[in-house]
Amino acid sequence: MTEDFIDPNRLSLVPRSNAAHTTNVVQESSADEYSPPLSAVLQSLEDSKCRAILTTLREPKSAAELCDECDLPSSTAYRKLERLREAALVKEYTEVRRDGPNATLYERDFTDISISIDDADEFTVSVDRPDEDAEDRMATFWSEMKKES
Repeated sequence: MTEDFIDPNRLSLVPRSNAAHTTNVVQESSADEYSPPLSAVLQSLEDSKCRAILTTLREPKSAAELCDECDLPSSTAYRKLERLREAALVKEYTEVRRDGPNATLYERDFTDISISIDDADEFTVSVDRPDEDAEDRMATFWSEMKKES
C-alpha cells in the first residue's frame, strides 16, 4: 500500500509494502499456520474467481469493492476470500475509521510464487512475501484480537 491510499480521517491497520522479501517454502508434508498445504495453494491458483480476486488486489480493498470489480455475488466473494486466506495468499485487516464504521480490508500477501520438484519427486511451492515491519505486526495483532472477541 502506498501513501496515495491513506485518508487522514482513517487509521489504517493495513501494512505498507516494502521492497524486501522473505521466502516461505510450502510442502504437502508440512503444513502449519504460516505454510499452508501445497494442495490449498494450487487449488486457489486453479480457481478462476480466486485469480480474479488476486489480480484485483493491487491495493487493499473491501469485500464490497471486490464484488463490484470482479462481478461476484457477495457469498461467492467471501467463500473465495476464505479459500485464499487458508492458502495464505490473502491477508485480512481492519481499517479503523473516525468518520464511520470500521472496514475489513483484504490484501494480497505474496509477491511471487514458484513451484518446483525435488530429487525425491516431491513438489514444493516457494512463496515470496513482503517483509513485515512493526506496523504490520500491530495490524496482525489487532486482527487476531478482533477474531478472539
